[in-house]
Amino acid sequence: MGEQIEFPKNFNMYMAQVMSCLREGNVEKAVIQMKKAYAIKDAESLNILLVSSLLQMGHYQEALELANEKNYFYESDEKRLLIYVEVLIENNQILQAEKYIKDSLSSSAIKHKDSWSRLEEKLDQSKRQQEENKRKAEEKTVKELYSLASLNTLEQFSKIEDIYTLPNDKLEKVAPHVFVNPYVHPLVRATLFSLLAERGIDRQYNYLWFEETEEINPGDTTSIEDNPTVKELMNVMNDKLMQNPSLYQIVKNEIDTLFLMLYPFEEKVIKRDGVEEWVNSVIQAIEPDFLTEEKIDDKKRKNISRWIKKIHSELLRFE
Repeated sequence: MGEQIEFPKNFNMYMAQVMSCLREGNVEKAVIQMKKAYAIKDAESLNILLVSSLLQMGHYQEALELANEKNYFYESDEKRLLIYVEVLIENNQILQAEKYIKDSLSSSAIKHKDSWSRLEEKLDQSKRQQEENKRKAEEKTVKELYSLASLNTLEQFSKIEDIYTLPNDKLEKVAPHVFVNPYVHPLVRATLFSLLAERGIDRQYNYLWFEETEEINPGDTTSIEDNPTVKELMNVMNDKLMQNPSLYQIVKNEIDTLFLMLYPFEEKVIKRDGVEEWVNSVIQAIEPDFLTEEKIDDKKRKNISRWIKKIHSELLRFE
């Protein structure tokens, strides 16, 4: 059967049911009838009644979506604006709510100062709660980063995604532990180091790289995204495989992995004038007949092959 069509005359019927439910104190049932009436006619008076009822029920996001439909209506009256700002606070729209409150309290035309002061206090409480929640979340993330070595590879990859929410001081605190732990996956270490480089952290760290401990400063390097070597690798690969999308994706996955395993010391292995040879070696390893006309110096080919085997061997430790 097709969708039921509501007739305009049903609006009054639904509103009568709304009033009856509200008199009985059944707000939840009243909201159901309000929504039916609102679907027929999105009247401003019904909008504010529905928003207020949803606010009372704790359905804050739905209340905000409806209020935003009539934003101008709420802004044009101080009492209605009070309701709108309360909805904003309940949805953690702190900056927007704060602006309305400050503007209203500084206005000479304010009529409901006590109500605005109450909302200001509620906003301050919400901000404190947000800060507390943020602090607890950061503490949880730092604790999990210290425990990375006890997790399997997939769990480590999942936990490292949370580092982007941490401030620099907490990243700097946990980095020395992560960088030298042999049981932390190299790709996880690389992800953390790249973020420190992106943020310009100027500090010397010990970094475990293929069973050797090296010293390196993130501030002297680039993030993975901005790294010139990876950009050149991608450029060469694009030129060679742009007409072969299926092979392109396989080769890209392999080159991405090889680079990340070498980062942040990739320049020790992939010389700027040897980028094409690396790409060719990977392509030939995956599809031997693809580049038969392109020859690689035997010594360089063996060196690249040795490093690829070394990288794969290191990856096997974490399977």
